Amino acid sequence: MHQAEGKKIAVVAPAGGFVKDVPILIGALLVVPSFKAKEGEVVTCTYSGYYDGPVKVGDVPAFGCEPVYFDDGAFTKTQPTDAGKVEQPIGVFVDGGVLLTGEVITQFVA
Repeated sequence: MHQAEGKKIAVVAPAGGFVKDVPILIGALLVVPSFKAKEGEVVTCTYSGYYDGPVKVGDVPAFGCEPVYFDDGAFTKTQPTDAGKVEQPIGVFVDGGVLLTGEVITQFVA
């Protein structure tokens, strides 16, 4: 389930392709594909909106606007510190889901 605000971007599916409605990092931007796609296909993805989604095992987030990060395919309240990980929040935990802000673009990978 998700409610997007219409903020979309066309993205080329990376190695392994896209799975519909499963969040994925493209460079430093978290996107949610609108449909399944094979590697190399161009897909419309949302990068802003309200989503439910995988919460990292062991996390018990507060849903009152606690910062959200994305690590190893799951939303987490723990800021990643490993090299190459996105260290900025990608949204906030709200009302049992995640509000993605679409504001995190620290680098662009073509």
